[in-house]
Amino acid sequence: MFFSIGRDSKDNFSFHYQLGPFAVSTDAGWNQHCGNNYTAVFKGYADSGPLISLLDQIAQQTQPELFGNFCVIVYDHVSGRLQIQTDRLRSFPIYVNDDSVTNLVPGAWTAWTDSLISIDRDFVVTESKFDVIGPIDTAPVTKEQVVDLIHQRLTEKTQSFLKFNTLPVRAFLSGGIDSLLVYSYLQRFTQNFDLVKCNIIEYDQFWLQNSGDISRHWAYSQIHHWIDPCVLTSGAPGDEFMLRSPVTVDLFLKYHNIHITDLLKEKTWLHSLYFNQKKHLDLFQTQTVDHSWSQTQLHWHLCNMVVNDWQHWHLGNTLTWTPLRDLEIFKLLLRLPAAEATAQIMNSDISQQLIEKNSPGLTALISDQKNTGNVMNNLCRFLLQSA
Repeated sequence: MFFSIGRDSKDNFSFHYQLGPFAVSTDAGWNQHCGNNYTAVFKGYADSGPLISLLDQIAQQTQPELFGNFCVIVYDHVSGRLQIQTDRLRSFPIYVNDDSVTNLVPGAWTAWTDSLISIDRDFVVTESKFDVIGPIDTAPVTKEQVVDLIHQRLTEKTQSFLKFNTLPVRAFLSGGIDSLLVYSYLQRFTQNFDLVKCNIIEYDQFWLQNSGDISRHWAYSQIHHWIDPCVLTSGAPGDEFMLRSPVTVDLFLKYHNIHITDLLKEKTWLHSLYFNQKKHLDLFQTQTVDHSWSQTQLHWHLCNMVVNDWQHWHLGNTLTWTPLRDLEIFKLLLRLPAAEATAQIMNSDISQQLIEKNSPGLTALISDQKNTGNVMNNLCRFLLQSA
């Protein structure tokens, strides 16, 4: 879902659209639609329906309202303005320069997720803000309530995706908890998908011309890419939205007077070796939290960090389905009692319960340690017996 907007087309992009005075250059997978007084170039999916059927609503909105993972570049024929419209949690950065706006390489300044970008005929860029985080509820919830509520959300998102998706679906298991969690929901409701058993990067023009710049977005070192249109199920960004990212969980625990380094001494957790990496231990030793904050302030701060932790979005004709990119799930986890939150942070206990709800015994496929050692070892029998 890469693009560049300027006066002239960019040769390192594969497709080019002229929207009034604006040259919009993109990777593969975008489509164009002419509506009432607007033209839109769009890519991705919405949770609530086929994206093309929602373009009139998206073109008129003053702030993002819909969920999913999409980008719609809208040119208004009346005002002559161009707007970048996305789902509410925008999965990618927007980099602004004097003569271009892009999400491929960093620019003069970055528009964060709570920013809306529009450009007038003279290429004057306007940034307006909206409340991306929404209400914060700090009332305690039990682990059982959290499991049930997250299960309901992921069930609804899976059923919606399967209802509106028309592309072939491909699933890849990495040995990690998040890819398996997403897979557990997919296989509960359909068998109409292919289980991928190898790493695949098919070259297209955009990849070959921009592979270095693409790979600077770190998560693209872990993505698959097919030239033919399809959807890849993805556990990203699971660490961030499932309360396991080192930066946010360290702040959360310290606010509750718990230190990860102490927890690491108690026993071996699923994430023990991951959190014991030097870069994480250094962070745990130096990062501080403001104990004068209210819980609402803490939760808002953590939510703000998470929504601006962009990872990977769609690449070429390969769309990525990312149901875990859900701020309401993260907000629920923040409301857990500290002891229950600790079990999720250190051992993915809630994620494992969700997997077991869908497919008892499937958690046996999770690697023994997160991101460490032979992470696919436990997948051997499962993948090879179905070869």
